[in-house]
Amino acid sequence: MKKLIMPSYVVALLLLLVLGGCEKKSGDAVVVGKDYVAAMKQGEEVKDERATNHEQWIVEVRMLDNSRAISVLADRGQWERLRENDRVKVAYRTGKYTGTIWDAEIK
Repeated sequence: MKKLIMPSYVVALLLLLVLGGCEKKSGDAVVVGKDYVAAMKQGEEVKDERATNHEQWIVEVRMLDNSRAISVLADRGQWERLRENDRVKVAYRTGKYTGTIWDAEIK
């Protein structure tokens, strides 16, 4: 039986693509809305397709520099403190090739 051994240069290349595939960005944003998604209990009918087994507090923001809308998961305290039209600092990652937003957080 042959062993499949991946050369180290292939592993290094894959790591570079994965780690280098996103750009870190940050900037000022304005809160445009808030949303709460209740936790779904086992056996309960699905009312919201976003529901998971834990509660979610979502803050919708619009970036000031490029007008991009971003949904940011926040903790409950942060979510309760924020109001519409509040200015916040947001850090996020964007995919270099697709422009998809990853790992957004309010600073």
